[in-house]
Amino acid sequence: MTKLLTAAVVAAGLVLATAAPSVAREKQAAVGTELLGKATIESVDMQTRHVLLRGDDGTLQTVTVGPQVQNLGQVKPGDRVSVRVRLGVLAQMAAPNDAAPPVGQADIVGRAAPGARPAGLVGEAFRVRVTFNSYDPKTRIAHITLPDGNQASGVLHTKTMQDFAAGLKAGDKVDVTFIRSVAIAVTPGA
Repeated sequence: MTKLLTAAVVAAGLVLATAAPSVAREKQAAVGTELLGKATIESVDMQTRHVLLRGDDGTLQTVTVGPQVQNLGQVKPGDRVSVRVRLGVLAQMAAPNDAAPPVGQADIVGRAAPGARPAGLVGEAFRVRVTFNSYDPKTRIAHITLPDGNQASGVLHTKTMQDFAAGLKAGDKVDVTFIRSVAIAVTPGA
């Protein structure tokens, strides 16, 4: 668990080194990035639920679509599939009397209504409450204490997170939330 928490907290500065857009406020900072992929549907086999996709670079890939995709019968060759992956980190001051547990997780799930064009969203949010120890603006290294008492440190690569850390004082409680989601949508072909 310690390694997971350390990796997750340090990721606030390391993974999103080139992330944008970002938001900085006095009591919170957020950074995020988005990856987008698109493909054209070449064929759909309803018996096996195999869908053959052609990427914009010409590569072919077969994916097996599970039974949770209710509207597969509407998908036709020539339709476009878009996949959007979003990653984000939100760091915010914990409320002084907040009794939330030091670690929390939530799942995010959604899908198109029966009869609608196929679409879906899955994701998760993972939150950890850390104690801020120090930040050195010259090295951009932040030092924190994890809920289990272990120490962690990492370089904060984004200006948003650097500015947030510079405004903290030793002993401040900070909730760091990591959000990851994948959205898939099918649109009619031309």
